[in-house]
Order: sequence, then structure tokens, then C-alpha cells
Amino acid sequence: MHRNWFVNRTNPEFLQYLSNKASISPVLAQVFVNRGIKDADSIKDFLSPSLGKLHDPFLMPDMKKGVDRLRAAIDRNETVFVHGDYDADGITSTALLVSTLRRLGLKTYYHIPNRMTEGYGVSDTGIRKAEACGARLIVTADCGISSETEISSALSMGMDVIVTDHHEPPEKLPEAAAVINPHRKDSGYPFKYLAGVGVAFKLIQALVRDMGRDDISPWELLDLVALGTVADSVPLLGENRILATYGLKAINNKPCRVGIDELKKVAGIKDHCRTGSLSYGLIPRINAQGRLDDAGEVVELFLTGDEAKAAGIAGFLDAQNRKRQKIEAGVLKNALDMIDPDVLENVIVLSSPEWHPGVIGIVASRLVDLFYRPVFLFSVKDSVAKGSARGIPPFHLYRAIAECREHLLAFGGHSQAAGLKLQAEYLPLFRKQINGIAEKHLSVNDMIPRLEIDAAIKFSDISADLVKELSFLEPYGYSNREPLFGAKDIKIVNHRIVGSNHLKMRLKQESVNVDTIGFSMGDRLEKIGAASSLDIAFVPSLNEWNGASNLQLNLKAVRPGS
Repeated sequence: MHRNWFVNRTNPEFLQYLSNKASISPVLAQVFVNRGIKDADSIKDFLSPSLGKLHDPFLMPDMKKGVDRLRAAIDRNETVFVHGDYDADGITSTALLVSTLRRLGLKTYYHIPNRMTEGYGVSDTGIRKAEACGARLIVTADCGISSETEISSALSMGMDVIVTDHHEPPEKLPEAAAVINPHRKDSGYPFKYLAGVGVAFKLIQALVRDMGRDDISPWELLDLVALGTVADSVPLLGENRILATYGLKAINNKPCRVGIDELKKVAGIKDHCRTGSLSYGLIPRINAQGRLDDAGEVVELFLTGDEAKAAGIAGFLDAQNRKRQKIEAGVLKNALDMIDPDVLENVIVLSSPEWHPGVIGIVASRLVDLFYRPVFLFSVKDSVAKGSARGIPPFHLYRAIAECREHLLAFGGHSQAAGLKLQAEYLPLFRKQINGIAEKHLSVNDMIPRLEIDAAIKFSDISADLVKELSFLEPYGYSNREPLFGAKDIKIVNHRIVGSNHLKMRLKQESVNVDTIGFSMGDRLEKIGAASSLDIAFVPSLNEWNGASNLQLNLKAVRPGS
């Protein structure tokens, strides 16, 4: 796919000033400016994440109400029911709440809805299950903000509800005992972008503090918080950066939580876990069962201390993940067969009764990567179309879908990921409506992806010290991606294909030679082999081999020089 290369540039005098004030290199100063961090104090805060810098949970609307209602449940010895969600954020949120409420002495049950039979959000099945358990209080985890009808039903049965959620609130909030969501219009909470597990964590943090329970440390839950936060692709800035940093430390501790340890084993992760290890190793396996079937047992992976039980669940999830991959590949091929790349609308809207509803969200993401435009995929069954949508930054999915609410049965989500449901007969109308909205908000340039390069640097500026300095930006994730650099007028010294289609080159700029590797980029060799010079985009790294450490550039993009 064609991409516009964009190199960030800042006044060199300002970069030198910032470099001196924050005691960092001008290269790192440029990276911070690109992230919108432009003063020395903010840079120092970013580079030194501290649990002491987390915001007071009681600043969030209804937090005091939620804590008071839970304390009343403890005083009355009530049964509590946690209603979660089937993805990694919802599962970790549920495990976090259940484990702590049980430690506080509450008889606590939970429910993870079945994606296929119940769909997203608080379900009638969940409400009936709560009633059957004798629950007097339901606490939602990563859901509930758009479940007004179901919550009203729970209230009519004599149960109170505390909502913990981070999805966009509708105009009318549900009538609950507490609605804890940093996105509420009346929220003065300083950080808006917590994942669902982050909101659940803040409730527990507030509760144990209010009770004076020094024997229960909320920091013991940060491994779960890191998993859910990375899984939900919320910005890894502010509080999320702090939570993910300390959560990763907990995941890398030995011993770590039994369930996480067993999950690492089946994922083949032996080294230090980074966000990529979570995103490509642990999280797909956590999500796999919820995509294919009932995910209730996945919560047990994080609740149990029994190594054999955890190993059994982790092994099962690994097998389910392989099954998910096979189903996903079939849906992707089918979807691609439906698309004429020469005749593309602003928004791709496709549907099929053959598609498994558990994988259409992942396939939608793949199609966004291929065609760089919003994608809606629908699985149709019994005249109802259940859809997953994925977007591109210039297009706010939730707001666009809200403009089509007249014909929708349900919807919810974020700016870049959403779910919705409608009668299948309205699919042609929805396709026309959503494309009309996109036509108003998206230009032709908006649908050409940008390769955003943090800075143009010379080979002579790249060193092991620079690689080490850049590592202080971790953990990487949404809104804090790994820094990408560019260089021009590069000569090829030698090149070859290694391994499974990887492009290995020795490149030269002026008098400096550097080794490079372009993973799965072997097919580029024919296009660039005859070029007199190259432009490259890369991540500098250290290649450890046989006890030696050598500088290497990981290529992310390459093109013939201009």
C-alpha cells in the first residue's frame, strides 16, 4: 500500500534547549515533542512513572456512592454478582473484582456473557443468573454503560447495580446505584482513557483505602491491569503508562501469578515480557475462547492458585487460539473475495451468514490494514446482523454509528472500535448512511496512511547509548509507539534473503556502515536492488548473538531514493 512519508521537524534551538533542561539527547527531545510533551518537568514525569502519581480514585463521579454501596454489602453479608465481558479487558476486570471482593469476605459469583448467544453488555441471562445466586448487588466490569434496559430489569428484581465501564456513555445514563466511568460528561477525573480494568482497579483502590484494609494491597492486581490495558489499546500515557509499567514488572516477577506463568509457557515466552509479548502472545490466547464459545473458565485462569488447573486451562486456550486462527483465515479470504480493490467505497461494509461472529473484529482490523478505510463486518443469523467495526484515526466510529441509531438494535464502543446490531434487511440502508457520513468527514488524503517518522537522523548519530536511552520510553503501545527514524541517501553495500523471506542488508551513509534486517521484506529486493540510493525508516536496536552485542537497524519501510 502506498504511504505518505512524514518526517517530524522542530526548531533545532528549541530541541537543544529541551535536551539541556531534561538531560536527554536532542533525538529523544524530538520524540517527546512529537508526543506533545514539550517541557522538562513533563518529560521527567514520563521517564519516571510512579504509583504515587496515580490520581485519587474519589475524583471519579459516583466513586463514593459505589464504595458506600459495597461497604453496605459487606456489613449486611450480601451476595455480590460481577457481570463481566468476554474479551481480555472484561475478563481481567472480572478476575480483579471477584478476587478482591472474596478477600473482603463477600460471597461473590460472576458471569461472562457468551458472545454468540448473549452479545455484548449486561445480558438478560446474566441478570437471571444473578437473581438465582441470591445476589443483592451486581457490579459490572467493562460493560453496563449502554445497558439501561437490563439494569432497569435488575432493579425491578430488587438488585442494586454498580456500573464500572470506560465505553462512551449514551445521553441518558442507566439508573444505577453508581455509574463509574471517566468519560461521563460531568467527570472531572484528570485522566479519561482508562481501560475497563483500570476503572475496576480504581474502585478497588478506593474501597480498600476507605475501609483501611492495609492487609490488601491493590498493587497486587497490577498484572491483571496491565494485561487488560494493553489488550484494549487505550493510550499508554498518563495513568495507563504507570499501571502498565508496574503491571509488567509484576508479570516478569518470579514467581508471578500462576495463570499468567502457565500462559507464558504455552505461548513460548521465556524472556522478559514487553507489551509486544502481551499483544502477540498472551492476549490472543485470553481472547480466543470468548471469540469461539463461553469464556467463563478463562476467569478461573487468573483466580486459581492451582498450577495443574492453570496449566490445563492455558493449554486449552492455546488450542482454541489455533482454531481461531484457522477460522479467521477463512473469513478473511472470503471477505477479500467480495472486495474489488478498484471500486472501493469510503467505508467497507460486508456481511455473510457464514462468518463466525467471534472473529469478524480481527478480520475487520486486517482489512483496515490492507485498504486503510473504516470497515464494518456483519455476521447474519435469524435475520439479525451482528457487526464489528474498526476505523482509522480521522474517523470517529462511535459518533458516526450514533448518527445511524434510528435503525440499530444496539451499539457501543470507542472512536476506533465498535460493535453494533441491526435487522439484516437494513444493511443496504446502513451501508449507504455510513458512507454518506464518511463522505462528509473523510478526504482522499485521509485514506492514504501516513508513515510518521519521529526524526531524520544520520548513521553517525546511532549508537548503543541511543538505543538504551530510547528504551526508557517503554512500555510501548497506542499513543506511545516505538520511535521510528528515517535516513536518506543510503547506499547498499550488500544484500541477501535470510530465513523466511527476511531482507538482510549492509547499508552505508557517508563513511558509516550499519547492518539492517527487514522482517518479511524479501519481496522488496527486486524493487530496490537497482536503485542508486535508498530512503529507509527504521528502529535502531542491539542484536545479541553469541555473547556479542551489535548495532542493527530493524527496517520498517524502504523505498528508492529520490
